Amino acid sequence: MKICLIAPIPPFRGGIAKYCYSLAQELEKRHDLLLLSYKRQYPGLLYGKKSQIDPNISREEIATGFNRLSYDINSASILSWHATSEKIGAFAPDLVILPWWVSYWAPMYAYLLSSLKRKGIRVVFLCINVFEHEDNALKKLLTTFILRRVDSVIVHSEQEKHALQELNPMAAVKKHLLPLFEYDSCEAFRQDKKFHLLFFGFVRPYKGLDILLNAIGILKEYDISLEITGEFWNDKNEYTSLINKLGIANKITIIDKYVPDNEMSRYFSRADLVVLPYRKTITSGVIATAYGFKKPVLATNVGGFYEVIQDGCTGKIVTSDDPQTFADGILWFLANRHINFAANISAFAAQQMSWRSLVDTIEEYGSP
Repeated sequence: MKICLIAPIPPFRGGIAKYCYSLAQELEKRHDLLLLSYKRQYPGLLYGKKSQIDPNISREEIATGFNRLSYDINSASILSWHATSEKIGAFAPDLVILPWWVSYWAPMYAYLLSSLKRKGIRVVFLCINVFEHEDNALKKLLTTFILRRVDSVIVHSEQEKHALQELNPMAAVKKHLLPLFEYDSCEAFRQDKKFHLLFFGFVRPYKGLDILLNAIGILKEYDISLEITGEFWNDKNEYTSLINKLGIANKITIIDKYVPDNEMSRYFSRADLVVLPYRKTITSGVIATAYGFKKPVLATNVGGFYEVIQDGCTGKIVTSDDPQTFADGILWFLANRHINFAANISAFAAQQMSWRSLVDTIEEYGSP
């Protein structure tokens, strides 16, 4: 098939760019792909003070992996939207794939949906999230406005599927679990025999780092350590103050920076357990990344986590927003180190979390 994917890919940073790049690589293997990315993704004001670009990756390097790739789209320019629509029309694809995760894309996507519909081109929405993690009334209104205009949608959890069907009962909705992110692993270098926990990714309030720190406070007598790796989007001082108040500074390492792909192995390989004490979410690329390193996860029972975590097999699920329950979950892993989590993760991911099977699902929308 001829497929067009409009998406951020590296050198843009973050899990969404990694997701879209992995999808594009699989599409490139099997189809005639037109990959359209951004010269300007978000206005700087919306992205805070953080850089959107990974300086260790060049666009020229990424381009060698694709026959048709351009970084031309300005997300804030209607002239750029029009040029994008014309480029797609000239390519005449069987499908256009639009990833959806935040309501910022509503104006541009509304334009493209209308324009491509007039050209008779089918659009498939790939909902990484239906609603944003940090939502409000305006964001929900914009999300509803867009998703009620879509005919074909793929989501990553049963909860998202139900939400989409309520918004748009006429849409054809398919579900596929968030695919696995795979990285080259390395031999873990250990200077001690502690049980190492890893909290990874942007530190934002909904991710519940304070819950995790309180759980560590409960377990301060145990031989465990926690590495917090990722940029802080809010006040870092509130977390360091809590660490000092709990008396656990000797158990905590903070690496306040964005971690590029080529450094992932350094942090995941030495972890015994990846922890997600989230207050709310639907899916998480952190689980897909942990599974890529064959690491078990301890997570709260929010969103679609129950679909990706086989309790007692690939990880464990506990009650949300409860430090004691999260502490009990950590103790469960300490008592069950004999379980072959790596083998269980490999078997589960091969069946339900591959990029190949996601593209299989996308192809179903291109069938007559």
